[in-house]
Amino acid sequence: MFGTIKSGMATSMFEISVVSNNVANAGTTAFRKSTANFSDLYTAASAESASRLSLGVGSVVETTRQSGEQGSLMERDGVLNLALIGNGMFVSAASAGDAQPSQLLTFTRDGEFALDKNGVLRTSTNDFVLGYDGLGGTELGQLEVPFQSVNGSTLTALEINASGVMRGTYGSEEPVILGQIAIGAFPNVTALRQLGMGRFQATEEAGGLMLGVSGQDGFGKVQTGALESSNVNLTTELTSMIQAQQQFSGSSRILQAYSDMIEKLTR
Repeated sequence: MFGTIKSGMATSMFEISVVSNNVANAGTTAFRKSTANFSDLYTAASAESASRLSLGVGSVVETTRQSGEQGSLMERDGVLNLALIGNGMFVSAASAGDAQPSQLLTFTRDGEFALDKNGVLRTSTNDFVLGYDGLGGTELGQLEVPFQSVNGSTLTALEINASGVMRGTYGSEEPVILGQIAIGAFPNVTALRQLGMGRFQATEEAGGLMLGVSGQDGFGKVQTGALESSNVNLTTELTSMIQAQQQFSGSSRILQAYSDMIEKLTR
């Protein structure tokens, strides 16, 4: 009995923590809400007994998965503010310690990018944004925007089109292609490991990584001047919070009654 009550309190507390995290990040760019999945615990039964007759002895946290639902778009001025509409995530990598991307890829829907002092495209968490040379190359690499052309002209304009291709204009020179933003997709995006700050990492459960670009079959499209908002629905989350709190409160009262009963029986 005590174990059953304890498991009820533990699972409700875990759900409260998950929902609280969702609510706290309702205003975070491209945040993906998480849901907690639970499974029942059963008493041991013989091979002849029917599982439908088994009595539950509590519950346990099974998995926590993130939602793959698209968040709404919000306008945000700036050519380096990008939203991804549809399937996929931007591909990034942390620094390897020598101003070069590490081999460990990370993925994000947060397209609030910026250029560092060297013209390297970075995410809001200062990771490298990865992509291709835009000229047909297939090797991933960091994307750079030189502030001056080979002729010494200063960068006067930067454009990113719906295909994720970056073009820079230097003075009166013709625009030049500087690279193309890569997009990564997974068969089961809900199984990606959450790293925090809107960053995710591949897992075996998520399936094999597929790389592509904006507009390609199976991949979403890039939209400039916009960001994806959180997909958290506050009404739904607050309802879940109330239900979890009621479950915890109910389990607490049962525990108190059980303790009082044991105390009377052992006097």
